[in-house]
Amino acid sequence: MSETIVSLHAMYKGKSGNVDGFLSRPVAEGRRPAVVIGHEWWGLDDWSREFTRMVAAEGFVALTPDLYHGKVTHDFETAARLKTALDINKAVQELTDAVPYLKSLPFVSDKVGVMGFCMGGGLALLAACRGSGYNAAVIYHHSIYPDESEVKDLSCPLQGHYGLADTITPASEVKKFESQLKQFNKTCEIYSYEGAGHGWLNPNSPQMYRPEAAKLSFQRTIEFFKKHLKQTGGSQYD
Repeated sequence: MSETIVSLHAMYKGKSGNVDGFLSRPVAEGRRPAVVIGHEWWGLDDWSREFTRMVAAEGFVALTPDLYHGKVTHDFETAARLKTALDINKAVQELTDAVPYLKSLPFVSDKVGVMGFCMGGGLALLAACRGSGYNAAVIYHHSIYPDESEVKDLSCPLQGHYGLADTITPASEVKKFESQLKQFNKTCEIYSYEGAGHGWLNPNSPQMYRPEAAKLSFQRTIEFFKKHLKQTGGSQYD
């Protein structure tokens, strides 16, 4: 049974300035593990907010930072330009700065995970490779590809989800990435989904949406976070 949650605008101070975001959390008392979510190249849109709520309903404090700082689009050309022009290092730092912010909140435990989709998946991956303090990472069809030297520094267990019909994050890129993870003896789980292209988790994209893959991957994501974000020194909900 999903938990009763509350959602609200959030803002935290990062090294490069203030970062707005959308935060959802259970209303029941107790400290919960947190999950930071990197949004797709559309920006912090309605689907990003809905997914944040979905994660919170599973018992987590969920935060999606606004990495475009107020810009939202559903035009492909505009989204592609926003993504290409993004200051990647700044965006990764903003995801990293979310960790101490969340841990400072009275309802967050000592564990924080990171996840993301497409552009946000690549940024989440980079954050997990740069000593960000994350305890687990879940990546969906990342379309930003870290250098091998960065993958070597991955500091937490990772789960990846990829569509076998994806042409934006093709099987060749996934195979290369998985090979790097194995080369550096990283703790990882990689899942592939038959007939899924890119963005198949989003029900607002009916041409790409694959409900069976979406349901299974979300279940795997939540189980992975529950396994790796258990609170140390006591129960998860103290």
